[in-house]
Amino acid sequence: MRIGTLLATLIPFLMVAWPVSAETNKPPEPAAVARGTKLYEKYCLACHGEKGAGEAVAPWAKSYNAAPALDNSMHTWHHTDEGLAKTILKGARAGSRMPAWENTLTTEQARDLVAYIKSLWGAWELSCQGPRHMMCLRNRK
Repeated sequence: MRIGTLLATLIPFLMVAWPVSAETNKPPEPAAVARGTKLYEKYCLACHGEKGAGEAVAPWAKSYNAAPALDNSMHTWHHTDEGLAKTILKGARAGSRMPAWENTLTTEQARDLVAYIKSLWGAWELSCQGPRHMMCLRNRK
């Protein structure tokens, strides 16, 4: 077996078995998750829902810009920690309801929110976070 084929076969299995973030090579710190949980409840829960489940929208309300799920059911884990913190602080794209929180939250608080969000993901999503998500999705089939 060629080394490339062996690696292509083994890496996805190793990534699933190793519950860490592709960015930091460790799971979110419990203290940061605890701080982030409190911040989430205060600032994010109303739109993003309990445990990051997202906002349900009636099928006929197609023009309504719903708050997306932040758990592992959507694509939040496709973004880097830095990208997620930037979205929290600066807001989302034009036309989104996601406000900029930079006048309310500090950079550290945004990082704590990211830690909480990452605590909602499974081991596979943590290990495939950020730019690696495309490789993980290709190898998952």
